[in-house]
Amino acid sequence: MKVALGALALTALLLGGCASNSLFLPYPAQMGEVKAQLNRGQGQPLKPLEAGLQGQDRLLYAQEAGRVAQLQGDFDASRRYFDQALALYDQRDWIALVSLSDLTSQAAGATLSDNLIPYPGQAYERILVHQYQSLNYLLSGDLTGATVEARRADQAQTLALRAYEEREEIKTLRSAGLNRELARLASLGGNATHSFINGYTLYQNAVLFEAQGELNDALIDLRKALQAYPDNGLLAAEYVRLSCQLAIDCDDARRQFGAPSEVGAGQGRLVVLLETGYVPAKESVTLPFTIDGYYQQVSLPTYRGNQAVPARVELSLEGSERHRGEAQLIGEIDTLAIRALQEQYPAIVLRQALRVAAKAGTNQWAEKKGGEVGAIAMQIFNALTEQADRRSWLTLPHQAWMWPKAVAPGQYRLAIDGNPQPVEVRAGRTTLVWAVKAGPGIRMHSVIL
Repeated sequence: MKVALGALALTALLLGGCASNSLFLPYPAQMGEVKAQLNRGQGQPLKPLEAGLQGQDRLLYAQEAGRVAQLQGDFDASRRYFDQALALYDQRDWIALVSLSDLTSQAAGATLSDNLIPYPGQAYERILVHQYQSLNYLLSGDLTGATVEARRADQAQTLALRAYEEREEIKTLRSAGLNRELARLASLGGNATHSFINGYTLYQNAVLFEAQGELNDALIDLRKALQAYPDNGLLAAEYVRLSCQLAIDCDDARRQFGAPSEVGAGQGRLVVLLETGYVPAKESVTLPFTIDGYYQQVSLPTYRGNQAVPARVELSLEGSERHRGEAQLIGEIDTLAIRALQEQYPAIVLRQALRVAAKAGTNQWAEKKGGEVGAIAMQIFNALTEQADRRSWLTLPHQAWMWPKAVAPGQYRLAIDGNPQPVEVRAGRTTLVWAVKAGPGIRMHSVIL
């Protein structure tokens, strides 16, 4: 009986003290009010994040806060939050970040629930922090700071890939059910070969590098982005244009991708980066079973499937010239998130196996000390604490789109799905427009590079 009461007391303690680490309140539920306020364009969506900035998951909350402040147009505050996140990332080893295999430091939390492990961040999230920090600098008029962060984003993708290739070989998962789940996640990952090769990041960097006159660096990132999105005709035309401008593989580029997107004398460039929706949250799959007659279960994070891709995103430009067109896909954050989970599954399953063994031992101990009541109480406690770790950066966009256009200089009205806002284009310069479509209306900011 004492064992039963002890287990229940511990459960109550955890219920009272662990809300911030998602043990009993899943992280997507915690973020519900934040996203609801963002969608309404009202309230104080940063308010629910404040407590988390001081807790064990402060990296995750710093990322969310940086993104929320950015969506609200407060680029200085966003930069401060992202600085906090990057300082925490700098304390982590790339191999541990890619594989989540640092079991020594995670041992205490892993014996009860992955939700008790301080949020470590993920490689694709770290790369996006650099990208959004670069955007903060851009929209604040600091091209030097933006370029530094763009280079850090490029370097982060290289280091993540190197760390992934150097990690221990993935061991064969013996459970048929887990093998099926891993295969299903792989099928959902689409064309993404790795979670940390992000076409959206690469294209934004290429636009910045070209505007700064660093054409070779721009061409390198365009080539990498085109490898990720070979069917993107707008991206291919940009690549051919820059290849021919630099006289690097121009003929091959023309044969493979067709005519370039020319920028005439006296024209300026308009580049629209559009983000839509929110990245989906992780869900959970629970597998019940018994060991020596004791009930146990494992709960693993998963994704149910990709969200539907909008059929088209239409844009129009009205001014001294009129242009209409469709944006094309350059980033799918949902597939990056799915691929990241697939990459981490071996470590997740290893921790789960250790936890199953530990909980089996507690069931036997509880029955010896408290009889049948103690065994039942411990099985209930183990079931309550066995919750899948569903934490991830949830204010990220679902997808990102691009629309580059060479136009005459002047004042224009740019409309995305019928929501017009003013933009200026100058001769020989690039106007970068960052727009977000999540909830009602369009958030839009522009800067002349």
